[in-house]
Amino acid sequence: MKFYNRKEEMDALGKALALSKSKLVLVTVTGRRRIGKTRLVREFLSSRRLRYLDFFFSVKSERLLLDDFSREIELKLGYSPKFENFRDFLRYLERINVDAIFFDEFQNVLRINPSMASDLQAFIDRNSDLPLLLIISGSYLGMMKRLFAQRKAPLYGRSTLFMELGPLRPSAVFQMLSDLGVEDPQEKIVFYGLFGGVPKYYELLELFGPEPPLELITDAVRYSSFITSEGEGLLLDEFGKAYKTYYSILKALSIGKNRLVEIANAVGMKPGSISKYLDALENYYGLISREEPVLNGKRSRYVIKDYFLNFWFSMIEPWKAAIDSSDYGPFFRTLKADFPGYFGRVFERVVSDILRDLNGKLLTFDLIGPQWGRNYEIDLVAVNMKGKEATFIEAKWKDNVDGPREIGRLIAKSQNVPWNGERKYLLIAKGFRVDCNDCLTVEELVSLLESLKYSPDNIQTEI
Repeated sequence: MKFYNRKEEMDALGKALALSKSKLVLVTVTGRRRIGKTRLVREFLSSRRLRYLDFFFSVKSERLLLDDFSREIELKLGYSPKFENFRDFLRYLERINVDAIFFDEFQNVLRINPSMASDLQAFIDRNSDLPLLLIISGSYLGMMKRLFAQRKAPLYGRSTLFMELGPLRPSAVFQMLSDLGVEDPQEKIVFYGLFGGVPKYYELLELFGPEPPLELITDAVRYSSFITSEGEGLLLDEFGKAYKTYYSILKALSIGKNRLVEIANAVGMKPGSISKYLDALENYYGLISREEPVLNGKRSRYVIKDYFLNFWFSMIEPWKAAIDSSDYGPFFRTLKADFPGYFGRVFERVVSDILRDLNGKLLTFDLIGPQWGRNYEIDLVAVNMKGKEATFIEAKWKDNVDGPREIGRLIAKSQNVPWNGERKYLLIAKGFRVDCNDCLTVEELVSLLESLKYSPDNIQTEI
């Protein structure tokens, strides 16, 4: 599949490469599985026509892993000795002439031999003046932070550039979908609400063709274990011994238990005991987010941030045992019956992401998010602090919506929100029975987004 976006990340790697002409530069790339870390690095190294070595850290014995590394060196350089241990391998790397070295899925050293991380630390400290670009990637955020981000970690402070690769923005995803043959705006919205900005999942469209979203899901479940096992695969290695607790929390969130007490009751733990797990899921693993009303409000709630993981827990996990035994009927029937309601809840988050891409075009805002109180809930409020303007937004995954009536309801609900500035209103839906000035169809929203050249993702880098 074509390589999309990541211009800003490629530029950051280019700066690191320039710096590496005079000293050793370590770039660390992290992010969830399937996000495109390996593809990004290889695209960069190949596009610059660098002489580089590419080492993948699969989980096997150190001796077998070093045999793999010897084959890579022999393939690229014509000769390689046999290595007794990782320390000898690193000593050999000091003597060869290459522009860059790529260590992929490096977090696996914690399973192979944890002392390998300390060996690499010594290699970096010993060769600070060596002109070399060293790129290390890893999928499991918890394990990578144990190696690089904690103060007592063996590689703490060694990264010149630390890049956490996030999902592609909707603008890039919609361009990808067009290139894959998906033209219907509503289908693009649904695909984004299923897979988010994770490029790997869209390869299913190359495998099965440009099918409607639910047809693609049913084909993927029937003919590929990729979708069915993906949720567990994302979590098993990440959580280790605490897997059962974290899994239970995510399951509770997927069925609408999103307050602290509700989650604790669903999991069978005390609120005080479960807080540390919620904090880890949010701030350490990045799988959930804690939402607060964007304007005045103290009652927080938790949601699964990852689009696919949310879909997996909500729609696939309850039927996984049946799917594993090739009994697809219950899942297919549930998917057809329940998906519209499920996606209605997801749609407001999709709209929020699209509006962020359109910030300064359709609306101009500093903050955007849901707003709720004791007796009301509003899907989104976009707040322009400097202009003292708040736009109250409802997102309805429905056809034939009576626009003026729904705008009237939105105005009434907004009166519960204390706001001293100007108030505006926006209603977004699949289609309208009665038009209104403050209404926007999904097709119009997507068309507006696609009229703009998609821009690079925002990343935090330090170099």
